This record gives sequence, structure tokens and C-alpha cells, in this order.
Amino acid sequence: MQSGEFGWICCGSFELDFRNCARSPGRGSYCNGVFAGQARYAPDILIRSIFAVSGSIYWSCSLDHSVGPSTYSHPSAELAREKLHSLELAMQRAHEGLIRWQAENFEQLSSATLSGAEITLLLLIGDGGRAKSIKEMARITNRVDIPNIQYSLRKLASAGLTQKKGAGRSGVSYSLTEEGCRTVAEMRMARDERLGRALADRPGIAVQLENALAVLEELTGLYGSAPGAAGSGSRD
Repeated sequence: MQSGEFGWICCGSFELDFRNCARSPGRGSYCNGVFAGQARYAPDILIRSIFAVSGSIYWSCSLDHSVGPSTYSHPSAELAREKLHSLELAMQRAHEGLIRWQAENFEQLSSATLSGAEITLLLLIGDGGRAKSIKEMARITNRVDIPNIQYSLRKLASAGLTQKKGAGRSGVSYSLTEEGCRTVAEMRMARDERLGRALADRPGIAVQLENALAVLEELTGLYGSAPGAAGSGSRD
């Protein structure tokens, strides 16, 4: 069933109830929620009923879907949409700020020319002190552009920051070289110093960050995560 069909079924159902009640004998008799003796009020009841159903379970009451689902939206849903839009913009600002800050730090430590995405991969490879596959990196970063990841990894290797181990479609992994370990360690130290000063007087920030993480993970699922996106990308 498509969205427009549901709206018309609701409208048709209430119209049928009104007509049955109008034909019912006896003043004051109760028929499907409408008093037949008060038939002059039935059209108003009908209209209010249709709008009540449309507001709570509303898809579209037009066959061509020209009426959008937000026409009779609940105020709390509208407020949530506004807050979500503000959060989306804040996420983009935070992302751009983080990428720019990482690039500035990297430029002070290395002469290599890397993009923000490539610096992110470099730091990711250094996380946990173990090698990582392309599939794992794509899953963690929610990326589906496997050829671009492969190109970035080749750039990191050419800069002497990473190295490839293993062979075959599923046995290849990437780790840091000695130079890569030094660069990542210094970037982390700069990050810890900056964040340590900023968060020192905010004892409740850990709980706020945990809540923010939960919201962001949920939004990742709503927007579309890519858990299997790297399934065919574990070639080099």
C-alpha cells in the first residue's frame, strides 16, 4: 500500500460512518461515535476526525502526493526537525574545524602534502597499536569510496609514514613506520595538551560526550551506514 492510499482509506472510513449515522432512526441514537440526532454537527465531527487521524498517522491525503507529510506535523516533531538541522550544521562545523586543526598540526611535523582525509587515515592506522585492513578503515570511517582510500594509502606509504603487510584479497593490512609513529605520537600529544586545558574545568563533560556519541551513532544509522561497503575493497 502506498502513502496516498492510506490517507484516502481514513477519509473514506469516516465519511461512511457519517452517512450511516445520518440514516439511523431515532433522535439521540449513537452510531459509530456520532449521535444521529445531532446530524447537523456531524460534518464538523467528520472534518475534525479526519484531521486528527491525519495528524497522528499522516502520510498523504492526495493521490499525487502533492500534500507533504509535514502539513499536519505535531509541534514536537517540527521542533525536533529544527534541532536536528542545527545539529547537522554544528557537525559540519566541527568536522571542518577538526580537519583544519589536524592539517595545521601535521604541517608542523612533516613536509608531506596530505589532505584531511589522508591525515585521518594516518591517525586511524595508529590507533590501538595494530595494523588495519582497508575494510576495517572503511567501516570505522563510514566510507564507501574504496579506490580513494587505496590512493590515500599509497600516498601515505610514499611519504614514508605507513607500510603494507600481507598479500591477497583479505590478507593485506597497513601499519605505521617509525616515522609515522613519531608523527602520530606528536600529534596526539598536541591534541591532549589543547583538550586538557579546555576541559580541565568541566567535570561533567565526560557524560555529555557520551550522550553526544550515542546521538551521533544513531544518526549515522539513520543517514545510512556502510558496514559492508568495503567488502570488495580489500585489494591492496
